This record gives sequence, C-alpha cells and structure tokens, in this order.
Amino acid sequence: MNRMQKIAWSFVISTALGFVCSVIAVAILYFKVGFPRASAGLAFLAIAGLGGLSPLIFREDKGKVTFDERDAFIKKNAALAGFAGAFLFTCFACMIPFFVLGTKASISVRWLPQIWIGTFVTQFFFYSVAILVGYGRGGKENE
Repeated sequence: MNRMQKIAWSFVISTALGFVCSVIAVAILYFKVGFPRASAGLAFLAIAGLGGLSPLIFREDKGKVTFDERDAFIKKNAALAGFAGAFLFTCFACMIPFFVLGTKASISVRWLPQIWIGTFVTQFFFYSVAILVGYGRGGKENE
C-alpha cells in the first residue's frame, strides 16, 4: 500500500466516523432540545479534519520510483471525482431548500459556512474514495 492509499484510507475512516457521530448527536439532541439547537451536533464533523493530518503521519515512500503514469492517471481521475462530488453537494445544498421552502422563504446566513465546509469535506471524501477504487481495480491485475 503506497502513501496515497494510506492517506485516502485515513481520510475515509475519519470522515465516516465524524459523519456517524454527527448524525447520532443530532438525532439525540433533536429529541432533547429541538432542531435549531440540535445542529450543534454537526460539530462532530470536525473529526474529519483529523484526516488532514495524514500527510504529516505517513512519510514519503522509499525507493527509486515512487510515482509513475498510473499514479498520475489515478490522481487525475480522483480529482475529477472530487470535483463532481463537491459540485453535486453544492447543487443539492442550494436547490433542496429552494424546492422545500419555496420562493418566498429566506435562509439564515449561518448556513453558508456549513455548506462551504460540507463542500470541501465532500470533495476530499470523493477524492479519497476514487483513489482507493483506482488502486483497487489495478491491484488485482498485478497479482
């Protein structure tokens, strides 16, 4: 397993853990204090930030060749997948309130940073999953 795969696994695990903890916290707080205050449970998504420390933990690979054409191809496709995921998240985050609340409604500005952070988390998550899929597909051919 190379460095990119280790970093991708780290980010996928930390993001999934943060998402699950956040959903559980919001669900519990919703029944205790209601929704506006239950959104504080979204703070558990900060666990996904631990995946950002992965490049500091996993050092560069030792050897003559650490990056080849296949790695560049996988990284390019992962970047495209990350962009597509972020684009879809932003579209849904902007259009669902439009269709649910209608044209006369207004949305609080406090949601904008959450949409912005959600877009970045979605981008890195899709990027990491695409890296794992890219290496998983080619790894079986080499064995």
